[in-house]
Amino acid sequence: MSSIAVPNVERTASVKTGGKWKFLIGGLLILGAIAYVTVMSFQSNAIYYLNLKELNAQRASLVNQAVRINAPLDKSSIQFDDKSLTLKFILRDGDLALPVVYKGVVPDTMDKGDSVVAEGKLGADGIFQASTILVKCPSKYESEPAR
Repeated sequence: MSSIAVPNVERTASVKTGGKWKFLIGGLLILGAIAYVTVMSFQSNAIYYLNLKELNAQRASLVNQAVRINAPLDKSSIQFDDKSLTLKFILRDGDLALPVVYKGVVPDTMDKGDSVVAEGKLGADGIFQASTILVKCPSKYESEPAR
């Protein structure tokens, strides 16, 4: 005698429900991992933008952290070594001074610049090791007023 198999409706419904939960949990885990990686990458690439007063107030906590500093340039302190391509200068704001060392090509407007934006890390010795510098020039590059 042949028997006909009748599907178990209760078992099929529970399998479908369990599959939905597994899919939902897996999707949430993937979204959580993506969110975690995104947040961590933003935090590791975040750079503080400070002036000398702010840097001096937070000096101990900013050692060996990526920082961007904007300060007036002391033009008399500029020293450049052609052989090692090492540029040394001082950023000065009132009575605050920060020695900066940069290795690379000197910007053409370095001796004409009013202020410098330096990006790099503050060493424990108090010397700022710049990886990038941007010279802000005086207003002579602005357009002349209409007559």
